[in-house]
Amino acid sequence: MTSILYVSLDDQFARVMIRYQGEQVHKHVLRFLEDQFGGLERIPGQMARGLNQQYTWRGSDTEITLTYQAGTERGYIFIDSRTLAPRFNDYITDSAE
Repeated sequence: MTSILYVSLDDQFARVMIRYQGEQVHKHVLRFLEDQFGGLERIPGQMARGLNQQYTWRGSDTEITLTYQAGTERGYIFIDSRTLAPRFNDYITDSAE
């Protein structure tokens, strides 16, 4: 892992962003997430092959999105609170004005 960023709103968990590097690390991360949260459902918009891959696991309270760029071997994991992350995105939009 190259970095981890924690984000909270009103002292509550909103998002964790994890960055990593390398194809072997990606394979381990993907296998771990599938073991913990289940195999991937092939849903529209989810890319499991190619230069840019995206995977999503949705729970009742949390959503995990893994994005991997094969060309640069960079991966990103977003773990979001399904209730607070949308407010976090609204805050970014409001403060960017």
